[in-house]
Amino acid sequence: MKKTKSSNKREGNVFDRIFRENADPLFIPIIEEQLGKKIKSYKALPEKFQKTVEREVDFLYDVTFEDGTRRILHLEFQTEDDKQMIYRMGFYHGLAWYKYKTPIWHVVIYLGKGEAKMRTQLTPDEIFDGFDLINIHQLNTETLLSSQVPEIILLALLSDFEPQRIEAVLRLIIKKLKKVSRSKSDLSKYLQQLIILSRLRNFDEEATKIIEAMPVIYDIETDYLYKRGLGKGREEQRKEGLEKQRKQLEETVTRCLEQGLDYPVISAITGLTETEIKEIDEKRKSKKS
Repeated sequence: MKKTKSSNKREGNVFDRIFRENADPLFIPIIEEQLGKKIKSYKALPEKFQKTVEREVDFLYDVTFEDGTRRILHLEFQTEDDKQMIYRMGFYHGLAWYKYKTPIWHVVIYLGKGEAKMRTQLTPDEIFDGFDLINIHQLNTETLLSSQVPEIILLALLSDFEPQRIEAVLRLIIKKLKKVSRSKSDLSKYLQQLIILSRLRNFDEEATKIIEAMPVIYDIETDYLYKRGLGKGREEQRKEGLEKQRKQLEETVTRCLEQGLDYPVISAITGLTETEIKEIDEKRKSKKS
């Protein structure tokens, strides 16, 4: 089904909310590690800017000079010696460049009395000269999984692993989240976020199935999946669900064994003990014989 613009916006808002909730513990360490700059302290500032600057410029012209070069001429008339004028012009510059993508020539004509003392040039620190880029999809999966910070572990879902590894990566993420979460409610929150983030790589169906198939690791009656109607709440349905989970786990173990993975690796992927994996392996061998 084709997504509408409104549904894309709602989904984008969900992702934005997750990143905003996790911004401090998630992105500060990532920025330090990727860009090599240690941050001594920080505090959050308001995200929204006040819209007090008038956005309508006085005049804009598309001009061509005798040498053939072309510019956008931005002309402003000023009756007061405004100390903030340099910043207003910088603001206008960003808007004009965003719209026209053409070099801009800014001219202010002062109509006030006396000498204008307003600044006409930005200092080097005030000039926008680009930005650093961190590509989450190029981050190393194992590095993210080795973190003790749940929010960073979640990012492993968006890292550089091959699509065929999705099941193993998802299971490792869940296993690690179980280990580092401080409470069942925290774990439930991170699992919710895991399913939502998995939509960014179209892995939400796999994530949901794996979480359903995992051993009961938190109160099923308070978790996200239960609230979506996957739990139902009745004891007999709960037992059926656990049996289904066990069967799916055994199928996963069997596939891993057939691919030649050893017990410790399978244990890390599934959350089962090596003894349980050995029992499944012996049952598999007896069926073959």
